[in-house]
Amino acid sequence: MTATISLEELNEQSALLDRVDRKYLIKTSDLPVIWNNLDDCSRVLDINGLTWFGYHSVYYDTPELDCYADAGIGRRRRLKVRTRAYLSSDEHWLEVKTRGPRGTTIKDRLARTGDSGSLSSAERHWIGQTLLFRGITHAPVETLQPTVTTDYSRRTIQICPADAPVSRLTIDVGLTCSTPDDNAESVSFDEYTIVETKGSPRPSRADRQLWTMGHRPLRVSKFGIGVALLNPELPDYKWHRIIKHEFAA
Repeated sequence: MTATISLEELNEQSALLDRVDRKYLIKTSDLPVIWNNLDDCSRVLDINGLTWFGYHSVYYDTPELDCYADAGIGRRRRLKVRTRAYLSSDEHWLEVKTRGPRGTTIKDRLARTGDSGSLSSAERHWIGQTLLFRGITHAPVETLQPTVTTDYSRRTIQICPADAPVSRLTIDVGLTCSTPDDNAESVSFDEYTIVETKGSPRPSRADRQLWTMGHRPLRVSKFGIGVALLNPELPDYKWHRIIKHEFAA
């Protein structure tokens, strides 16, 4: 697969801010097999000749870790707040993710300047208004604080078959989750790659190819797994199986 797509084309053709996500955990050593199974209707995101891009994210939660618990339990009105830095392009965003109908993920974004871990009063106001618009009232916006950071490299692929809706496939390698303090602790997942499909409720061609290869969607959350592994005294909720079996070593 050598065809490429620009960021402008990708955002114009497949922004997918309202979508269904399916995540897979595979051994990094199996990546070549995935490449070989991607067909001619796939195009790799290319920015200035680069196809791998560094991501740095800060996830926010309350001191009581309410967002973590809501996500772990699977509460319908759960939310996720993060800042994200695209290291290759020096773009910075504040993002709010909520659940939409039929299991979709809705992402709202606000451009920000710099990579400060602190949320400004204007940003907190935007978070509150965004959550109200999405039907979430009484959100603990004022108590949100940095809880876990993630760093990894991502390759993004657009899949545009003639007989199905456009979708995306992302491949994340070299994931490290850390505590956001001066004496940061961290856990790394070099052996594993997180592959995610983003598209319509109907499984994409990439999903079907992954299923053929023996992979099935898993409950993988960088935020959830990071918080759980960095705080082993906490319940690990729906991530118990993946933590105890996949990351046991």
